[in-house]
Amino acid sequence: MHIFQNEFLPSAALRPFVDCYWFQSFTGELCEESPVQRCVPLGMTELIVHVKGNTCYVFVDNEWKALPDAYMVGVYKDAVMWKTQGTSYLFGIRLKPESLIRLFKVPAAGVFNNYTDLDTFFGKKTDLADRMMGITEVGLLIKIAEDFLYKQLCHLNSERNYVYEATNLIRKSKGDIRLEELSGQLYVSERQLQRGFKDCLGASPKTYIRIIRFRNAYEYVQQSGNDLSWANVSYNFGYADQAHFIKDFKQFTGAVPTAIFQKAEEFPQMSRELAILN
Repeated sequence: MHIFQNEFLPSAALRPFVDCYWFQSFTGELCEESPVQRCVPLGMTELIVHVKGNTCYVFVDNEWKALPDAYMVGVYKDAVMWKTQGTSYLFGIRLKPESLIRLFKVPAAGVFNNYTDLDTFFGKKTDLADRMMGITEVGLLIKIAEDFLYKQLCHLNSERNYVYEATNLIRKSKGDIRLEELSGQLYVSERQLQRGFKDCLGASPKTYIRIIRFRNAYEYVQQSGNDLSWANVSYNFGYADQAHFIKDFKQFTGAVPTAIFQKAEEFPQMSRELAILN
């Protein structure tokens, strides 16, 4: 089976809200099963549309369950295993988690470490998935996504919100920031931050910091190849020591760090540079 995936930058006006768009295709024989795919926590939410092909399945509660054709995925703190068979095409909008409440007035907390079909998430029927169905041309899918997102911009609330500012600071620091620093820089108490994160994201600030730190270390490891020092990786990304890095890696992926090379087909490939479509 041939598996292809790529990531694409959003337009400038949408970059405060959208991390990237992605497209993934599986091309195989009719009943050929894909390798199990391992989605790791990235500190983002995902709007995913299965635009064409066979059903995808996710491993939940010790069984494989069919995924909806269009669904919203919250911030995950655990790895998620999924698979498909034959030929399938998926398109995703990777959204910064605070963007859900900013763009759609729906907090990401409701889907923390979980997913739900798109209509249930929005509380109403949306034609986004219908407009994408059957399309495998990435440029057109991105245009449909951006048309949909641009319509939400006119509803933005411009009031200051410390949770939005906190998530941005955490991402800019690559997760190398303490809760006390975050509280001090934003002039809000740690208790306020805890409550705001739980209400908006579903995760605590400390959990989100750990996820973002892991994401940056994961991307570095994947792009560096297997000729690296785990001790240096641990030090460079703010871990107390190598043991803490390995503990986080196991928790967030369900595997040891060397598995990223030994079972590369299972792990999502993070792009060093995102493609730009004109």
